[in-house]
Amino acid sequence: MRDALIASVTRRFRSYDDLIAAIESRQLRQKLDAPRHKSLLERLWCVVGARESFAQALSTGAWGGFACSMTQHTHDEVVDKLKASGEAVLAAIASVDDWTSERDQLLIELAEHEVMHESGIIRHIYAFELDIPASVKWA
Repeated sequence: MRDALIASVTRRFRSYDDLIAAIESRQLRQKLDAPRHKSLLERLWCVVGARESFAQALSTGAWGGFACSMTQHTHDEVVDKLKASGEAVLAAIASVDDWTSERDQLLIELAEHEVMHESGIIRHIYAFELDIPASVKWA
């Protein structure tokens, strides 16, 4: 089951890479006129920070809190940080020799977080009538 979950997370990472490649810089900050709606940039900042934080947690075997290294909030930075944070998670997974129930739970929570934000991003993309890449499974 763990291998299937890792494969699913890996596909989500690729999907996000395809999504950001299809988004223009100006579209990152667009917001719907709806209460508590987040821009794509806000969602992707959270995705990057969660990946970085979960990579650290998977390495140590325990949650250590949330932190995000994004500071410039540009399209190029989002592209780079999405890729780097996905690679960091996969490297952390590959380095685990002792899969504890805590690490399994961290992996599950990471997968939930990825899918939760992906669904919000899909709704956002539909609302602004943007193109959705074929790799986006849930669209």
